[in-house]
Amino acid sequence: MNFIQAIEIVTVLTILMIISYRLRILDAQGTILAAAIGGTVYLTVGRIGVVLITAFVVVAGLFTKTGYDRKSMIGAAEPRKGLRGWRNVMGNGIVAAAAAIMYALFPEYSEAIFGGYVGAIAAVFADTMATEVGLLHKGDPRLIIGFKKVSPGTPGGVTLLGYGGALGAALILTVTWLLLGEPNPLNPVLAVLVVSSSALVGTSVDSVIGQYFQGVYRCETCGKHTELETHCGRPAKPIRGFRIVNNHVVNILCSLSGALVGAALTLLFHSTA
Repeated sequence: MNFIQAIEIVTVLTILMIISYRLRILDAQGTILAAAIGGTVYLTVGRIGVVLITAFVVVAGLFTKTGYDRKSMIGAAEPRKGLRGWRNVMGNGIVAAAAAIMYALFPEYSEAIFGGYVGAIAAVFADTMATEVGLLHKGDPRLIIGFKKVSPGTPGGVTLLGYGGALGAALILTVTWLLLGEPNPLNPVLAVLVVSSSALVGTSVDSVIGQYFQGVYRCETCGKHTELETHCGRPAKPIRGFRIVNNHVVNILCSLSGALVGAALTLLFHSTA
């Protein structure tokens, strides 16, 4: 890394930190951890890696705030008016950060690992958008397995509008990627396949884990089912799932599923010809 590159990295990350903090997307600790992950990505994957993860953080953060009053009224809004902390950053970014490090350590597998990196981001981006857009749906969501109606915010609940949000995330990520003019090491067709497949698989995996394994609680005040251990200012009562499988663990598994899909598709279809 030369001096010019170091100045570029510090300047870009500083600007991104200011934007995320001023827009109240991340709190101070979340911003610092995001900057650390961004710096790791910058030094390994490069500019394209930082742009993709930035698109996720900014767009998903803004959509979290969209219709926040309505989401709050139905008891499904992200706490702290959508301000996310270091645990959220860790849950959504640790797999992508690990892929970025592997990208530098194992250059002989760089194409597959890059596909995994993109898949990890696509999965958590799509899942966040599916949640935040889906909460704007006026009807009740249905469980992904069995299609039973549940209240908004119940882990495992999905809507067609939510899946539309997931596809929107895939479209945003793909267009951002291709507009950079740097589709390599994956060609444009493979880029679309990796992003869209990882997005849909990651979103679905998140919902399945949420339905069967995530800790779910009932608020003793309003009666709603929630993934939060505290609701309406009071401890909520556990009703199913495992306490250790919280939203952050589910996000890691969602991201990992997207990474595996992205890496597998790249191995299957990438051509150096």
